[in-house]
Amino acid sequence: MEEIYKKNEYETNEIVASAIRIIGLFILMVGVLCWINVFDIYPYIINSFIAASFIPLILPTVLVNVLHKDGKWVKYVIVTCIIVFTGIAYVIFTFQTVLLFVIPSIISAFYLDKKVMWYTGICTIVNIVISHFITGFKLFQPWIEPFTDLQAIMLYGAVPRIIQYICATLLLYFLCSRVMKFFNSFYEVIREQQGPVEEEDNIKKVSELDKVLSLLTEREKSVFELLIRGYTNAQIASQLYLSVGTVKNYVSGIYDKVEIRDRTALVVKYSQYYHTYD
Repeated sequence: MEEIYKKNEYETNEIVASAIRIIGLFILMVGVLCWINVFDIYPYIINSFIAASFIPLILPTVLVNVLHKDGKWVKYVIVTCIIVFTGIAYVIFTFQTVLLFVIPSIISAFYLDKKVMWYTGICTIVNIVISHFITGFKLFQPWIEPFTDLQAIMLYGAVPRIIQYICATLLLYFLCSRVMKFFNSFYEVIREQQGPVEEEDNIKKVSELDKVLSLLTEREKSVFELLIRGYTNAQIASQLYLSVGTVKNYVSGIYDKVEIRDRTALVVKYSQYYHTYD
């Protein structure tokens, strides 16, 4: 089951990139509220924040949706981008944005990958230390920050926030572990209930697969075969000499016809059928 999630990592990258775009839109909304004087923040402060946040917030979309990168390294770049963004937010707004430090861990939980969560946790702790250290030399809003010297900022700001972050991240880590155990157990139960594959079962599987394939066009069948074998959209596009956008349209059409809109569920249900069919 864990291998299935890894094979369909590209779709998770797309979801995460979309989530980061939502964060970007939220930042723009805050900027507009500042520009029309709803929030009492100097224009140079909010403008600096938006300008500094642009690259880390737009890079995931460029990698995933424009360049269609699907390497194992992409998720780490995406998580690093959101970590950098939270550091920028704290340097400019200090304690007003302290809750943002937990966002990278929430984002990393989408991958259901313990290595990604460990990477995120360590990098975020380093990020908290660095961002607090920077505010010891430069405060954009010194009139709202109770601590102005470096020692006080690190002792009464960074240390408590690292402790709070570790507590929140451990809860997310245990939640991620619990979800993975649940899905693994659920998958094993299904396999046990299926029991040994008999000839009659093979006939039923082929029949169900034939029914699904009858709903699809010839091109959709080609996409469907690669999809349930764990290929990413970019890999399918490379195999069939199509654009990634075209593949996404085919995958969406397959979802509608098969009436399953989750890629992992589709792989779990039909990958064994295709093995029988072959």
